[in-house]
Amino acid sequence: MKKHLFLIFILGMSIVSYSQVAQLKHQALFNTVAKTGIHLADALPTLPANPYVENKGVDEVVGTTWYDLQSNSSMSKRIWVFDDGTMAAVWTMGSENGVPNFPDRGTGYNYFDGTSWGPAPTSRIEDVRTGWPSIAPYGADGEIVVAHTLNNTGLMFSWREHKGTGEWQHFTLAGPAPDNMDLTWARMITTGPNHDVIHIIACAGFNKTYEGLTEALVYSRSSDGGQTWDPENVILPGMSSDETSGIGGDDYAWAIPHGDTIAFVAFDGIKDGYVMKSYDGGDTWEKITFYNSPMPFFTGNEGTLPQCGGGDGYNAVALDNAGKVHVAFGRQVHVDDDPADGWSYYPYSDGLVYWNEDMDPLDTTQVGNEIMFSDVESTTLYQQGQLAAWVQPHDDDTIVGVAPYFASLVSMPQIAVTSDDNGNNIVTFFYSGLAVGFSNAELSQNYRHIWTRKTELDGQGNFSDFEDLTGDVLHLFSECVYPSLGVGTDFSILYQTDNLPGNSIQPTGGNHAPVNNNMVYLPYGMPVGIESVGGVSFEVSQNMPNPASDITAIGVKTEQPGTINLTINNMLGQQVYSSAHLANAAGNYTFNVDVSGFNAGIYFYTVIIGNRTISKKMIVR
Repeated sequence: MKKHLFLIFILGMSIVSYSQVAQLKHQALFNTVAKTGIHLADALPTLPANPYVENKGVDEVVGTTWYDLQSNSSMSKRIWVFDDGTMAAVWTMGSENGVPNFPDRGTGYNYFDGTSWGPAPTSRIEDVRTGWPSIAPYGADGEIVVAHTLNNTGLMFSWREHKGTGEWQHFTLAGPAPDNMDLTWARMITTGPNHDVIHIIACAGFNKTYEGLTEALVYSRSSDGGQTWDPENVILPGMSSDETSGIGGDDYAWAIPHGDTIAFVAFDGIKDGYVMKSYDGGDTWEKITFYNSPMPFFTGNEGTLPQCGGGDGYNAVALDNAGKVHVAFGRQVHVDDDPADGWSYYPYSDGLVYWNEDMDPLDTTQVGNEIMFSDVESTTLYQQGQLAAWVQPHDDDTIVGVAPYFASLVSMPQIAVTSDDNGNNIVTFFYSGLAVGFSNAELSQNYRHIWTRKTELDGQGNFSDFEDLTGDVLHLFSECVYPSLGVGTDFSILYQTDNLPGNSIQPTGGNHAPVNNNMVYLPYGMPVGIESVGGVSFEVSQNMPNPASDITAIGVKTEQPGTINLTINNMLGQQVYSSAHLANAAGNYTFNVDVSGFNAGIYFYTVIIGNRTISKKMIVR
């Protein structure tokens, strides 16, 4: 049933109504729970003063789009690393000429030939309006893309025999008969020695009922290039109306296959969260529940759901070398205390949750109904090693405001499991998290950055430092969202960025007017162990005094000798100062900087040792 969104701001107690758009998943109320200007030093007193800020590789723009809603929640496979080291990236693309309805919307595509990316595309790969692409290898050297059409044509498949070159060929998959309803928000993987078996999950129609479920999640498989499907548009056992009231669009995602072992996660954040797993390429399925809901058949109209901790619909799943399932999801607090107006979620909900098959299922008691953590280390999730990330403080900065992605403060996860030299599994998380200290004055909202953190499953529960991969001076005014992860000899991340928080599509009317967005490729080195992650270890102190008017001191503590480079940039990203110091030994070093000639304002200073970067903010008056 189509719902309406309400923004309820406790500060001022004003209420604004928004209608859903066709691409929007079902959400209900959007409630802020604290006044603007949350101070992280008070909310998270046990945390360190500032995380490391690093840029692990040189990011590169591979395309652009004016259509900026890449997903309603969980991300599909948008970047694929092939066995020979080449890569392909896809995204939903629309041009400025398509604003506001984007009739030219379709799949943007670019290819990395092992040396460089191609030119940014200017047209979609399909000849009809599509959206929400997924990409996978297909055949011995080919590739395949699926996207939805939002009509009874169903899903549009585009494929070619040789990746990166040649004409695209097309076929379609219609929704369930007899109505041939549309299939929406598809996710795809391929399996088999030559990647010639296509697996699809998608919603049966937009806001339509099939076998007692609204937007039922259906599974299809083809071994002959889409000529036949077996099964075709089936609801898997454990996902029927006897077990659930449904799953929302985009609230699901595939794991990268491991031989014949395939798995996908499905979790709308309130009802049961589960993984469907098959050891035989989709012939038979096992349902593994990782979150037990207090109301498995919740519809949003009961008015009897107490404030409880669940998820935000942004989920990711990975398989390790043994075929074990690992899951990450954004932690979100919900409530439904009035049957007349839908349910509510809290956008200041904090926390990225981790779970694997060796752990017991979670419930709202373990996830917790505290919106922002008063003491992270006292939470059950933290003590169980299941709190993968949370908002990081940044000096004395505050949370200014949160753009409406219907996500928690740390969300949009991607997850991968690799092994170190000792055979221990390393779980690496990438996510889009609120960046305290980086905000847009026009919208009074914080930017999101792409972050990473990892844990080594060696029985000790060791987590690495937090790393802000887009916290450098090149991203002072960058909204970095919708990361998608490719896994090869290194990690490859595709994300979307512009200079305004939120997007122009949702809620109805958008958070801002349409602007051109970059689709960016960011490489990141594969971890070999928690201790070795990050290269040279060093610390940078907050400049003293701060604010400064003449001489200010910046301290650096390094564990290894080398050249220490210091640069200072203004708010426009212009470099106004640089200096270098050769550290002949490990120890403490100080840069004394004369800022008397600087204009009053905010500056960012960056210290670089080797391939590691730490940036902090300073004020000149």
